[in-house]
Amino acid sequence: MDEYYKLKKLTNCPWVNLFEVRLKRKAQAERSWVMCSRKAKPIEEAADADAVVIVATIDVAGETKLVLTREFRVPIWDYEYGFPAGLIDDGEEIEDTVRRELKEETGLELVKINHISMPVYSSAGLTDESCHMVLAEAEGQPSNEWLDGTEDIEVLLLDVQGIRDLLDSDKKIAAKAWGLLYHYAQTGRIDN
Repeated sequence: MDEYYKLKKLTNCPWVNLFEVRLKRKAQAERSWVMCSRKAKPIEEAADADAVVIVATIDVAGETKLVLTREFRVPIWDYEYGFPAGLIDDGEEIEDTVRRELKEETGLELVKINHISMPVYSSAGLTDESCHMVLAEAEGQPSNEWLDGTEDIEVLLLDVQGIRDLLDSDKKIAAKAWGLLYHYAQTGRIDN
């Protein structure tokens, strides 16, 4: 057997766990890798997306703005600027997750989904976590009424100049958001 892996679960937490992977690849010697996963069967289920990231535009008095969040993140002990996002519940359709998470995190209503990406990976050296990037349109007024007690999220509706200012700041920006924000700052649009 030239290639193999064996998993050992190291933690037993409700949302994410650590796993040791003993692996052998090609002519290399067996080695160990530690990773985290939200999945019951890491590696085997790596192609199944865990979450959605919602890149939503909203019309505010005739001007298109991007819906961003400023969310407190414990691992960086600071706020991270990004897009509304959330986990896909077991058996839930992607469109339903988008609608639910957009409402919960921003108070906004989903108008239309323009594009859903294939699963894209967050940090493949650390985790098998992946998400669908969803381009969407929203309407309504931002609200924190539907946040659960553990979430610290502020909704921002930013125009092109607001995005440019954010990119020029020393604020912490989510990796999944930076490229789209840069594109938006350069072109003034998110293509479908």
